Amino acid sequence: MTSTPAGEDRGIHVSGHGTFTGNAQTGDHSRAEYVSHAPAAEDEVSDEVVRLREAVEALRDRIRALDPAELSAAEGSAAESALAEVEDASLPADEAGQGRVRNAIFTVTGALASVASLSESIRALRDAAGPWL
Repeated sequence: MTSTPAGEDRGIHVSGHGTFTGNAQTGDHSRAEYVSHAPAAEDEVSDEVVRLREAVEALRDRIRALDPAELSAAEGSAAESALAEVEDASLPADEAGQGRVRNAIFTVTGALASVASLSESIRALRDAAGPWL
């Protein structure tokens, strides 16, 4: 493993097909911020996708408002990553997109199962994800 001195290029280089899926961070004292890009105007977003995305955002807000003693950093990070996966995978109507949403929902509910104050938000997310399950 090599280290890069502070201030030098710490970018992430993707070779091969030039695509990347997932989360990545680099740099000193780096912070992650999730950015969601809306679909192009010509793309029709179904009511089910809108409902699912609203449930994801509501649960994300509840997670961020939790006291650190209620949810470990690892569980919170796993849940945030899975919620991002739900949003990313919710548009494709193909089998792969459905599988990605299904797996992400299982990850979120598993990571947050011990937090009683989130039970209603988790139930709303599962209900909204019904068409993918």
